[in-house]
Amino acid sequence: MIAPSSVFIHPPTDGSVPLNQIVDFHLKYNSRQPWVVLAATDDQPETIVTYEQLARAVHHAAHIINPNASIPQGTNVGILASTDTFLYLTLMLAILRAGLVPFPISPRTHLAGVAHLLTASNSKHLIIGGTIAILEIRDNLVASADPALNIISVPTVADLYPDLGKAESQSFVPFKEVEPTRNSSTVTILHSSGSTGLPRPILFHHEGVLCNHVQQPIIWECGEPGQRVGAMALPPFHLTGYLIQFLGPLFAGFTPVLFAPSSHPIIPTPDYVLQTMTRSGCVSLCTVPAFLEAWARDENAIKELAKLSGVLFGGGSLARWAGDKLVSQGVRTYSVYGLTEAGCMTFFDPTTRSPFDWLYVAFSDRVDIRFVEQHDSEGTSEVIFVECASHKPFFYNYEMDGKRAYRTKDLAIPHPTNKSLWRFVGRLDDQIILLNGEKVNPVPMEEEIVKSPIVRFAAMFGRERNQTGVLIDLLPVAKARGMDAAGQKELIEEIWPYIEKANAISPTHARLDKSTVIFTHGDRPLPYTPKGTVPRSATMKLYGDDIDAVYASIEKEDDNDVIGPSNWTEANVAEWLKNYIGGLLGRNLDPKGDLFQQGLDSLTATILSRTLKSALHRAGNPNIQRIGDKIEQQTIFSNPSVEQIVQLVVRAPSDSQVTNPSELHEVALKAIKTMVEKHTQIRPLKAPQTLRPAAERIVLTGTSGALGSHLLAQLLQNDKVERVWALNRKSTNEDVRDRQKVSFDDKNLDRQLLESGKLVFLEADLADVSLGLENDILEEIRTSATAIIHNAWQVNFNLTLQSFEPSIVGAKNLINLAFNSVHRPRFVFTSSISAAGAGKKGPSLPEEYIKFEDVGTGLGYGESKFVTEKILESAQASGLETCVVRLGQLTGDTSSGSWSPTHWVPSLVASSLSVGCLPDALGSVSWVPLDDAATTVIDACLYRDTLLPPVIHCAHPRPIPWSQVVTMFSHALQERQGKQLELVPLAEWNTKVVAAASGVNSADESFKRYPSTKIQTTVDGMVHSDEQARTATPVANDQFEVAGMARLSTKKAEVLSETLRNARQLGEEHVAAWVAYWEKRGLFV
Repeated sequence: MIAPSSVFIHPPTDGSVPLNQIVDFHLKYNSRQPWVVLAATDDQPETIVTYEQLARAVHHAAHIINPNASIPQGTNVGILASTDTFLYLTLMLAILRAGLVPFPISPRTHLAGVAHLLTASNSKHLIIGGTIAILEIRDNLVASADPALNIISVPTVADLYPDLGKAESQSFVPFKEVEPTRNSSTVTILHSSGSTGLPRPILFHHEGVLCNHVQQPIIWECGEPGQRVGAMALPPFHLTGYLIQFLGPLFAGFTPVLFAPSSHPIIPTPDYVLQTMTRSGCVSLCTVPAFLEAWARDENAIKELAKLSGVLFGGGSLARWAGDKLVSQGVRTYSVYGLTEAGCMTFFDPTTRSPFDWLYVAFSDRVDIRFVEQHDSEGTSEVIFVECASHKPFFYNYEMDGKRAYRTKDLAIPHPTNKSLWRFVGRLDDQIILLNGEKVNPVPMEEEIVKSPIVRFAAMFGRERNQTGVLIDLLPVAKARGMDAAGQKELIEEIWPYIEKANAISPTHARLDKSTVIFTHGDRPLPYTPKGTVPRSATMKLYGDDIDAVYASIEKEDDNDVIGPSNWTEANVAEWLKNYIGGLLGRNLDPKGDLFQQGLDSLTATILSRTLKSALHRAGNPNIQRIGDKIEQQTIFSNPSVEQIVQLVVRAPSDSQVTNPSELHEVALKAIKTMVEKHTQIRPLKAPQTLRPAAERIVLTGTSGALGSHLLAQLLQNDKVERVWALNRKSTNEDVRDRQKVSFDDKNLDRQLLESGKLVFLEADLADVSLGLENDILEEIRTSATAIIHNAWQVNFNLTLQSFEPSIVGAKNLINLAFNSVHRPRFVFTSSISAAGAGKKGPSLPEEYIKFEDVGTGLGYGESKFVTEKILESAQASGLETCVVRLGQLTGDTSSGSWSPTHWVPSLVASSLSVGCLPDALGSVSWVPLDDAATTVIDACLYRDTLLPPVIHCAHPRPIPWSQVVTMFSHALQERQGKQLELVPLAEWNTKVVAAASGVNSADESFKRYPSTKIQTTVDGMVHSDEQARTATPVANDQFEVAGMARLSTKKAEVLSETLRNARQLGEEHVAAWVAYWEKRGLFV
């Protein structure tokens, strides 16, 4: 056995030793040092290959590959071979030394992929050999590919290493000197996996190999010079093999342990790798997740792994149970993250983390990494690498801050306490965006489902649908049971506990229902890759018709398989509803409590109404069946508790039920008065009062929304303001500061403001008497606040007044805080035009409290705002300085144009684009940009010249005709979408949209193309008001608001706010910014 030298001389990492001369460097300085160890899987002794032996083989192979240096330097040479790893690495180094560029190609690549890679990379030479399958590819390439393709047979080990294992090596003829590679020189080509299409060659330039790989920490952490690192499980044609087998020994000096050569290359298995690692004395191991999962089931394997300084894995995710078990028994397990396009930029210093953080990665400080928040419930961010001096990705597909960047489309979430650690949870391509805009990250849910012992693979779907579903591929033993309808129901029941666990870790909008579980078919097997993964896009395409059928089926309630109560008595129905809804939401229910405060949302309300309707139709009693005809989603919103639903369905239809509009108004008005009486019993304490300090200290609620973000930004920029307490609802999935950053970014607000020393972020529960705050924080506010701006409110126009009671209680608690505070802070409440209903008799709505007899009913949101206004009216009478700011229609701000695509105006515009015309109507609009509205609210809050007026309105003092606005929309849409849209009367437009939408087979697709049909009742009301206006006595357009909406008087507001008084009239630039924003958000299809 050759005795290695005692000192390894590291080559410089700055490029002064070019990669195509690196072997010669080692021949000169490290000739007796070990390059690799070849370990046999039987009882044969190991073999050490020195750098001298490597150099001899490399030069000999260079002569074979490039005889007489006849191939021009810089020519690409492909390698398609199934051979021993150390021979493969030798060939790569030989191609480099011959002045050429190695291009290792995975032998698993199909013929079309190989041909594409050779053509795309302009590779005219191919070293090929190994398996029969590879030889068949060779024959096909020779027959069909470029006739100029030069095929080179793989040399044998005996050809290149005649002295393998001997102490001395024969002399050799060096290959001629070649021109040194420079920073821009391509020195290697790797390729992408091709999971979403044909594989793509990625060119590695010399500078990038050094700064993206060699100068990054990962290879230096694997082992010291001469230490042995288990690398036998890695393929040399993938990035991990390139790092650990190819670059690592050349620069860091550790010695990879590889399988010894044999007549047929050894295929790595968990047993072979573990045995070889143990016998060869490795200090660390680099492997794949599948092997770790196998070892996690083997106590002896765990004991051996625990002896290592580290076990690194990459290329896929490791099941949590396996990682946790390994770590709990002393195995130092680390996840590695890298990309062919950008390099490997992580490190795993054990001193910076807990062993149980094995799921997380830490990024090198040599990269400019950006985390772009996705504003979803999980708090995910997309990872983007921006070019910098110490990191230069090999491929660019984006620009950020004027610099080239690589968007990975990988999604990560931060560690809950160690913000330097990140866990990858899926890909942007995988992310499902539902029809309502909610985002679902399917990967964690899928990982729970595949824990079922009969499930091989699970893929969730639901893009642009109303709810999610899952496609499941079963193991053969489960499929053999029978896949008829009855068999599938049994299989769903068996898998359901795992789906329930998936639901338990997901937001409500992501939850799976039994009706959307489907299975793969034997005649359409999934396209599994060699890694055992399945391309999601290909799977969704393969089962697209099945998925469409699922959604078509669930729109028919008769296809619902949920079994109703055994009989329709009050007790039975209550128990059935409690169990069903509890299962739907994954929690125990209070049958008297509001369901929407217990987790129900629009999606689950739809599922509940569909299930209830189906169960009623299947009841034996015809009277009960008839009740099912009246069940809709709105039924749940109108009866938002188990007790109320029970009362609705148990009693038979009765003529005594109220249906007359005037009677309905009286019933609603009675409920409003009851709610007002319930919450106006405010008993202020005798708090000591002092003069207000000159500096303002302001409590602001609801800062992460549209108006709230502008309010927060302007308060932080205001020199009069010394402190801002930003109160927002608690979230289990997302840090409030991160949520605020996302909102600021969306509106082009300066996120550096959020670092201001003025700002205190607080997570609050306003419905709690102490606002959910710690006593010391509450006391600080009580003794120093000078103003409260209450902007937080639940926004859901389907809910009834009852469901808004927690919001009303929150307002009452804040009013109590103001009463009991030292400086008796002014209280400003952002109310809504909807508090007065859709319209108002007379020319305009005055800036004063609304009387009970004038209140509009029928919209729970507006009713709840009215109730709160009445509570404030009572508070003002008791001595609190209050101001209700009724907001008219707010538009996108003047900077970013940010206007939520789900609002009614963008919905009308999107439908117009689909139908080919815009709706014209009589009347005008008094819309105010968000930033101007925020300034108006703050002007009121900080006004100290006199007492605040009890009510002001935030609407544009100079309205413009609706016809002028839609004309500007026509211009903007033609500019950005290339479509000229004519103006037609609103009624005609509505008829066209409804007809076009009804012609779309899928309800989800219909809502996507014609989103105004989601608010069809509202649109119909606008049409009715417009037709009334057209038949009434002629009045100038600027004298009334479009579609029957109330015109808001702004005289008092203009006195307080110079910004509102001098607001610029809406123009082409405003409309163009809105349209551009909606386009960016994907509104137009």
